[in-house]
Amino acid sequence: MSSPYTATRENIELRLTLNVILGDLDESLAHVWRDAFRSLDDRDIARLLMMARGLDAHQASTLTLRFLMEHHYPFREMVMYQTDAAFKRRMGLDGFDQYH
Repeated sequence: MSSPYTATRENIELRLTLNVILGDLDESLAHVWRDAFRSLDDRDIARLLMMARGLDAHQASTLTLRFLMEHHYPFREMVMYQTDAAFKRRMGLDGFDQYH
């Protein structure tokens, strides 16, 4: 029996692939994103979707980044060490390591 979140996972992977094709995301970074989402079980996906419900796009993006950083160490390392300070500031990740 397939997961009730199969379509959600497929949509995420399609968006990552499209971002790579469009040149907006490096393929190696897309793999880290993909692995982070694949590491979430159905309960995690459901929790993330419930938390993001009703948020605007920026708030939902920030929430998703934090959620993935808390649940997938390689993703956390990618964000912390392969993104610039302006991105972290814009996404509300200043001081993330201090609290986690």
